[in-house]
Amino acid sequence: MGYDYLALKSLTLRGSVAGFGNQIGVGKESNICTVGDEEGNPLCLKLHRLGRVCFRNVKEKRDYHGKRHKMSWLYLSRISATREYAYMKALYDRGFPVPRPVDFNRHCVIMELVDGYPLTNVAEVGNVEQLYDDLMNLIVRLGNCGVIHGDSNEFNVMITEEDQRPILIYFPQMVSTSHPNAEMYFDRDVQGVRDRKSKSRATK
Repeated sequence: MGYDYLALKSLTLRGSVAGFGNQIGVGKESNICTVGDEEGNPLCLKLHRLGRVCFRNVKEKRDYHGKRHKMSWLYLSRISATREYAYMKALYDRGFPVPRPVDFNRHCVIMELVDGYPLTNVAEVGNVEQLYDDLMNLIVRLGNCGVIHGDSNEFNVMITEEDQRPILIYFPQMVSTSHPNAEMYFDRDVQGVRDRKSKSRATK
């Protein structure tokens, strides 16, 4: 709680956050809440809590702990938030369909609140083939820019309420195409999209 306070105080003093809303998500590696800026616009606050469940899982899934053998969840969470904000900003600036990054401090990231739903919660998609093409093209486009999402599945894609556009979320695990396991991560992203396509067809 003390680390949360320090981060949120800094974000508030910078004017990035002016009000706090409700918690809208709890995962193994983060808590998600709604906040508001000074103009009253709704935003999304993500508090990274990497390693709070199992450090062994973190070491298996992430390689940015370097050669450190002793790591606190505070250290891991701060690195995770820093990476997520950096990747999200780089992708947003290049026109990728990702939330607009607003600010970050310590283990907290402020971003646009997407008006939509996680793909995993969407029972029916209007045009399955179009969504499949959009997601596959997005994976390829990322690769052409030298990065791989690394966890592209129905839990990490938002579908907009208005026009059912896919918005990619969750970026701490992104890797370069020069990563030793790049091919494995790329193939896993492709399979994640294929699995969702098969699931969508099965519900029709």
